[in-house]
Amino acid sequence: MNISRDQILAQGTHVTKVAIIGAALRQRRKKLGYTQEDVADMLGFSPRLVGEIERGRETVGIGKILLYATAMGIDIVAFER
Repeated sequence: MNISRDQILAQGTHVTKVAIIGAALRQRRKKLGYTQEDVADMLGFSPRLVGEIERGRETVGIGKILLYATAMGIDIVAFER
């Protein structure tokens, strides 16, 4: 089953700032009932790093953000413009 780009965009969030990803991760974490410390333990991060990701700090590496997103069940999809 193929899903069109428009269908994916209609279901998701168009990200223009790192802070949007951080807010989405925070919201998902809370929905799942995890604390920042829980996520840090799961991923081998410090609680401080989890907080920095959720606040949208731009110096956090994309690899760490992707790992966090994957652990929370969030897919990040990239399209050419």
